[in-house]
Amino acid sequence: MASNVYEDPTIVAAEIAGGRHRELIGGLWDEMGPHQLAFLKSQGLEPGHRLLDIGCGALRLGTHAVAYLNAARYFGSDISESLMRAGYDFELDAQGRVKTPWSHFRASADFEFPSPGGLFDYAIAQSVFTHLPLNHLRRCLAQLAPRIAPGGRFFVTYFECGEDQDLSSTLVQPGGVVQTRDTMDPFHYRLDDLIWAIDRAPWTFEPIGDWGHPRGQMIAAYRRQ
Repeated sequence: MASNVYEDPTIVAAEIAGGRHRELIGGLWDEMGPHQLAFLKSQGLEPGHRLLDIGCGALRLGTHAVAYLNAARYFGSDISESLMRAGYDFELDAQGRVKTPWSHFRASADFEFPSPGGLFDYAIAQSVFTHLPLNHLRRCLAQLAPRIAPGGRFFVTYFECGEDQDLSSTLVQPGGVVQTRDTMDPFHYRLDDLIWAIDRAPWTFEPIGDWGHPRGQMIAAYRRQ
């Protein structure tokens, strides 16, 4: 993850101070927040469910999810506490902050998650696995499994290397914007890699595929056994 600017707090602080927290998470602010929520609703997310947003950043999804969900049902985690704080302070309105206290967020570089007082029904990691080497995917799934209710689903986006493509080549993803590699951020994966990452954790894998991401990220689900 050496290319991840989140690991440099000086850069993060400068971007936030300059009012660029939306751009720091990759932009597409107006497109991706509503798109993620619409997708989750199409997959069964209801206002009473508990949702964990892994890699929530400055709350691009969170602003919409907080408005949709009942009080105390949205939770977020990210490697950068400063970025989450910027989203909490600048993107959530007063009602949103009442519905979702700051204690619902957890900063961690090792997939430690906030405690909801129960199990999560849904989780999503949008543009997280795209920046992580394979063993990190396995660790995320192992850490998350005990926190998800049986039958609950964890949605992940990824850049795909198709069966007819050379895994070790540089691939241009759909849309022609992003180039991916197997050993460098942003990463691409075969579906078999995403299945391998389950290891011994109690998940089943459900490929979904194209969900209309403007930069060509695919989506899949892990279902808690």
